[in-house]
Amino acid sequence: MDLSKLKALGGLEGVDNTPGLLGFVYFAPESYFETIAKAPAYSATQVSAGLSAVIATAHTFKAGLGFLKIYITLDSNELKADIVGERDGRGLKVSFEGFHPGNKPESLEFLNIVKNIGGIMLVPEPDGGFFQVGAEGLPVELTPSFATGKLSSGRRGTTVKGECYATGIKLYKGEIVEKPVV
Repeated sequence: MDLSKLKALGGLEGVDNTPGLLGFVYFAPESYFETIAKAPAYSATQVSAGLSAVIATAHTFKAGLGFLKIYITLDSNELKADIVGERDGRGLKVSFEGFHPGNKPESLEFLNIVKNIGGIMLVPEPDGGFFQVGAEGLPVELTPSFATGKLSSGRRGTTVKGECYATGIKLYKGEIVEKPVV
């Protein structure tokens, strides 16, 4: 593989590097999509470094569908990616965790059903970018965990965990289409 387009990695040089995530995610079941966009493969013929980490094209949805916006308690969410596999076959295991408060019937129904389907999740960072979790053939799977909390302390709601395997960490820069509210 020709690695000539890799770029030296400098420091922050005065640019903000705010940690954490915003207080929501977007999720769409695989069945909602017409096409799931992909980042181009790395190539020594690409114009500049970094292109293989960016999904620049928008996903397309079946008529009347789009991403569902899910409120997540601010500062309860985190996204991680760890290396898995052996020397000649490594990949990533990406995991997300965040807290969705309350026990509204709509929330409980959504979380009761979503545990059995795969999808694509967009996770926003404070500086306006989005990480994409899940891909065609490697969907994110959500595993909610509900708790009531105690009268003396705690919180009532659902910890939303998501996991998927991935070939790399991808940034989504396409248009975000939300499912119309009915």
